[in-house]
Order: sequence, then structure tokens, then C-alpha cells
Amino acid sequence: MPIYPEVKRDWPSQPLLPAVPGWRNAADFFRGEALVELPLGVLRLGGSGRLEWLNNVTTQEVANLEPGTSTEALTLDPAGHIDLAFYIYEDGEYTWLFTEEPQASREFLQAMRFRAQVDIEDLSSSLRTLGFLEFPGKKSPLQAKLDPLSQAQFSDPWPGPVGNTTTYTAHLQTHPGGLDGGRRRIVAVTTRTFDEVLDEGGVKWADFALWEADRVMRWRPRLGREGMPGVLPHEIDWLRSAVALEKGCYTGQETIAKLVNRGRPPRRLVFLDLDGSREELPAVGAEILREDTGEKVGVLTSVAHHPQEGRIGLGLVSRRLDPQAVLLVEGMRAAQTPVVDPSGDNPKRMDSDALAEVLSLRARGGSGACQAGNTGGKSPFVKSN
Repeated sequence: MPIYPEVKRDWPSQPLLPAVPGWRNAADFFRGEALVELPLGVLRLGGSGRLEWLNNVTTQEVANLEPGTSTEALTLDPAGHIDLAFYIYEDGEYTWLFTEEPQASREFLQAMRFRAQVDIEDLSSSLRTLGFLEFPGKKSPLQAKLDPLSQAQFSDPWPGPVGNTTTYTAHLQTHPGGLDGGRRRIVAVTTRTFDEVLDEGGVKWADFALWEADRVMRWRPRLGREGMPGVLPHEIDWLRSAVALEKGCYTGQETIAKLVNRGRPPRRLVFLDLDGSREELPAVGAEILREDTGEKVGVLTSVAHHPQEGRIGLGLVSRRLDPQAVLLVEGMRAAQTPVVDPSGDNPKRMDSDALAEVLSLRARGGSGACQAGNTGGKSPFVKSN
């Protein structure tokens, strides 16, 4: 029997977008005036030890999360690959987890509870999750209507960076995930509230395809797309918002630290600008080929049709792929924009002197990357600013 619980989930997750997605109320959605129903489940954690326990089993620093705060976290397998992802909201009494995989998440958390004073409830059947865009300094009528009705709410910190972490985008590259297009916000309301208040009129609804198009434009990974089995957080630039580099041990931490400080991710995320040679979108999971050689170089992880930007996608390709190479996805030509720097470098990568010092410490019997007792709860592989 394995010591660490195995997480079973499907990839890609449902729902898949139609080949020709809809744009219902697109203009209203991008102004923050329309709602999208989201395929997310909701778990609620109770008990006085919930935050300290959650801190120990996820990648994020949440032990001292303040009421009203949103953050996100991952769980990893022992090799450092992504297993699960949570959007987290703390209200002071409960900790709320929005997730694409509520059943797998509940089973994993139950298996990791041991003697911790934590209650884990799956409220997915009684809550509906809704998404919309909010803009700084502007409270829309939609937001004013939702605030008193929501059981929990998550304000997306993407693109961060959040806390003591690192990023893998190219130096000085402008990130498209900022607030110019609003901040993505998720709320949970009871099914009764949804049926009696929100669905009776006066609320504009937009298609989920628009929520996905907005996410892809922001280079924002999600579990059921970029978080495919076997993916490292470094490869899709998910450390920036979901991984704390200075905290106590968690499963997969040694891989995180080693790759940050003295390695390079073997693959890299790219943004794809697809041509308009056909109306239908390619399928998630489609092979990405080099146009000039026909060689398979990656896989399509997300695809969308944006009302202003056209057909766009995200893909995971070999880090060594020429960033100027023109690509093919199901016969559609695609130009690539690197999301993760092709060099594989990040601002916290150790120079040769710092690396030699750490390796010398280990050779003399010092602590390893996940023996936090001698490092004040911090990994010795993490370079301080």
C-alpha cells in the first residue's frame, strides 16, 4: 500500500468547449456586467487546526491566512508533478476550496488528515460557482447584487507574484495577466439563491467559452488543461501564484527547490496565435508539430476563440524548441509567444558560488532540501532576495 495517496483524475477535464464556441453577452462580460457559471466544486474546511494542516499538505504558505484573503495552492506527487489545484478563500471561521476535482480533492485531503483537528465537507451539490470580472475602484451593479448572496468568494491573485516565489517569464517581458482587463472573481451561492434570485431575471449570462478565452489571453494555467498528468509547476509558470519557496516541508518540495536553483524545466508553456484557415477549433490534446519538419514538439493544452484576438491557445512544448519556429496544430498554422523563458532561467536560480556552498553543506552532512529542522522551516536550496 503506497504511503502517499494516489490521485486519480481525467485529463482533459470536462466540459470541453464546442468546436465553434458561443459569445453570448461578450461585451457585457468584458465590462464586468455578465456572469458565467463555472464547472468548479466547493470544499469547506473547519476546525481550529485547518490552516496549519493545509499549510503542511500544499505548496502555498497559508498558516497565517487572514480573513477575507484569497490565494491558491497545489498538491504535488513525490516527484514534484502537479496532482491537484485549489483556489482558496479564508473567512475567519472556514477555509473554502474551489476546485475542478472535488471528489479527488476530498479523498486526498481525507487521506492526509491523520489526527489533525479538521473537518472536510464537500458542498458541491448544494452550491453553484459563478465567475465575473471586477475592476479596481469600480463596484458594478452585478457585484453589489452578488456580495450579500455569496457563501464564499475568490479574487484571483494571478499573475502575482504571490509571496516569496519566483517566475519563469522572460526578463522584462510584459505579462498580459494584469488588471487592465479586470480581475477574475469567483463566488459560490446556494442552489436556492441561484434558482430564486439570480435565475429569475435581471442578470446577464455569458458563455463559459468567454471565461476560457479570457484565461488563455492571461496565460493563466488551470488544472484540467495545463495541469496535465506529469507536468511540473515550473513548466507552466505556476510557481508565481501557487508555490511558496520558503516554508516547511510538503510532498514534492525537493523537486521544486532543486529545479528552481540548479535545474531547468524540460518543457515550456507557449501562447499560440492560430490562423483563421478554418472555423472549428482544434481539440485539446492535439499534437503540436513543427511546420518545416513535421516533428512533434508538444501538445495543445487550451484553445479558445476570443472576440477581439481570434483563435488562441496554450501549449506545452520542448524547452529546446526554436522560439521562432512556426507550428502546426491539426493543420492550422500557429505563431508562438514564449510564456516560460526558453532559457529555463528564473530570478532565484543560484550562481555557481552559492550552489557550491549548498552542495558543500550537504556533503558535510547538512540538511537536505526537505529537512527543515535545521533551517528554521525553510529549504536551504532557496535563494533569499
